[in-house]
Amino acid sequence: MAMAQTVLFIGPTGCGKSALALHVAAQLVASMSLGGDAGAVKYLSAVDFAREYAEAVAADDLPPLRESIDKAPILVIDDVHLIAGKTAAQDELCIRLDQRLAAGRPTILTSKRLPSETRSIRPQLASRCLIGLTIPISYPGSESRVTVLRELAMLRGVELSDDLVGLLSAGLRTDISVLSLDAAIKQIDLFCRMNQTSVDVAAVQSAINLAGQRNDIDLGKITRTVARIWGHRTKDLRSDSRKQSIVRARSMAMTLARQFTASSLDSIGEYFGGRDHSTVLHAIRKTESLLEDDAELSRMMREATEKLAA
Repeated sequence: MAMAQTVLFIGPTGCGKSALALHVAAQLVASMSLGGDAGAVKYLSAVDFAREYAEAVAADDLPPLRESIDKAPILVIDDVHLIAGKTAAQDELCIRLDQRLAAGRPTILTSKRLPSETRSIRPQLASRCLIGLTIPISYPGSESRVTVLRELAMLRGVELSDDLVGLLSAGLRTDISVLSLDAAIKQIDLFCRMNQTSVDVAAVQSAINLAGQRNDIDLGKITRTVARIWGHRTKDLRSDSRKQSIVRARSMAMTLARQFTASSLDSIGEYFGGRDHSTVLHAIRKTESLLEDDAELSRMMREATEKLAA
């Protein structure tokens, strides 16, 4: 990729655009000899960019934001389609992309669809997104799916034999996303921890069954289910309450939302009181960590999973 070029990855939710964008960014770090620069890659979702821009305007303090974007050796802007309708933020992003292009700094963008085909994306921004290389991404085919499952299992520390990987792949839909593949591996891990067993056919089947139910489950159902188990009101989990039991219930609901739906971290955070993706990720990791030693939390998680999969 030429240093001044913009690359745009387009494809459906969960096809791996974000992961690929960050992988390309990492390759650029190596090729540009930036390995020792902790700030070599600046990552922002388009939603975060719009929010930070609005906050900077309100504080009359735009220069720091502009400098952080203009001077970043490599910039990744994720989910450009989600900035649709935010006119001022789009105009600002246009200027920032122009500055980076003039300075010869690479920018990597992702979008669900071509910006030029996205309603309420201004033509000025669409043209700048399309000025370089546009790469369409699709869901992995059968052979790729097996490879991705192996890599995800290794990443999650789940020991899957070739036979079990094949069984899992064969039992999943052909149009399944990378996000859903990761959710299947997480379900196997959760099943084994809750039942204190090693990975076997039953664990794999639980992931296949869950994947088959996934399209029938929404965030509202997950929230209602968790709220009932914890003895809270649904609106409590979507509130700003910092009461410990509500925080833990909310975190469980976020964890289940990540496993049972294809919703992004940003979408989950927005549903649960307008939280950002980093807060959601922290809550999920905290819950997954607590499941290792907290028998009561594990029981409640198992109950919620069974109710949602029923």
